[in-house]
Amino acid sequence: MNTRLEKERVRKTTLVYAVVMALIVILILFVVQDPKIKAIAIVLILLIGCAAIIVQWLLIGKREQQTEQALEAEASEAPVQSPQTGAPCEVSGQYHCSEHPQRKVAMVEGKRFPPCRGNKKGHSATWILEQ
Repeated sequence: MNTRLEKERVRKTTLVYAVVMALIVILILFVVQDPKIKAIAIVLILLIGCAAIIVQWLLIGKREQQTEQALEAEASEAPVQSPQTGAPCEVSGQYHCSEHPQRKVAMVEGKRFPPCRGNKKGHSATWILEQ
C-alpha cells in the first residue's frame, strides 16, 4: 500500500466531509424555523461529521502500523540463504560446506565466506548454517 496516495485520498475525503457538513448546516439554517431544533440539528451534524473525519484518520494510522508489522514479519520469516564463497555473512554461526560436511567454519556477521579446502584444494563452496 502506498501511504502517500492513501493519505492524499483521506485528505480529499476529509475535504468532502467538511463541504457536505457546511452545506447541511446552511440548509438547516434556512429550512428549520424552531431555534432549539435548529441548534440541536447543527450540533449533531457537526459531531457526526467530526467523528467520521477522526475515524478515517485513525484508520489510516492503524493501516500503516499493520503494514509495518507485516513487513517486519516477512523479514523475520525469510529463510536463511545458503551463501557462496566470498559473500558477506548475514547470520553468525557455524557453517559447513555443502559438498564436504566435515569442513566447518565459524562465521561472524559481516565477515566474507572463505573457499572450502575439503580435498586439500580450495574450491568455491555453498555454505550451510548448522542449526
